[in-house]
Amino acid sequence: MQRFAIIGLGRFGARLAANLAAAGHDVVGIDRDVALVEEMRDRVTLAVALDGADEQALLMQGVNHVDVAVVGIGGDFESIVLATVVLKRIGVPKVVARAISPVSAQVLASVGADEVVNPEDESADRWADRLMSPHFLKHVELDPRHSIVEIKPPARWIGQTLKQLDLRAQAGLHIIAIKRKLENEDEPDAVKIKLPHPDDPIMQDDILVVLGDDDNLAQLPVS
Repeated sequence: MQRFAIIGLGRFGARLAANLAAAGHDVVGIDRDVALVEEMRDRVTLAVALDGADEQALLMQGVNHVDVAVVGIGGDFESIVLATVVLKRIGVPKVVARAISPVSAQVLASVGADEVVNPEDESADRWADRLMSPHFLKHVELDPRHSIVEIKPPARWIGQTLKQLDLRAQAGLHIIAIKRKLENEDEPDAVKIKLPHPDDPIMQDDILVVLGDDDNLAQLPVS
């Protein structure tokens, strides 16, 4: 379990805080808006109404002891910068700050932000991936050129073994896992994740987890 502080409980910050808390982490949610704090009170470990740039207030709430602080404030760039500076000054080991433009990202990095995030850009990138490759059930970017995707097996792959497909040689791709449904009356959607064996035949309801170069992944057959 990690300890997080989320500064700013607007749409982005509130969703992030709730997801982290739901995953079992210790989350402190902070915002100057009492109404936003009240909305989060039952969804995080602690929700507090205070100024995210108030050093003494942050210390009183133990924010200096968190593992990661995220400055998720919206359009008030001055507040984002001040909160970032204060969080680093009180000793938070990792501060992630929300940028609102490329220039603001450079400024935040220069004042000590360990990482800078632009949720709007990242959301647009994910939607671009979904629109261009709708047959990818999931898409995880590893670096600018490589990804891991989940796909349903094309019809012509069903019944063939991984050895017969030989995707590594034929397409430069690696099937690193197979998600296979279990025959379980109590949990009809239960799946087993298995490491593939070369002689495993691919089944119709399998979900294939594939690693490779983005250009090669784009050439995967759809059906």
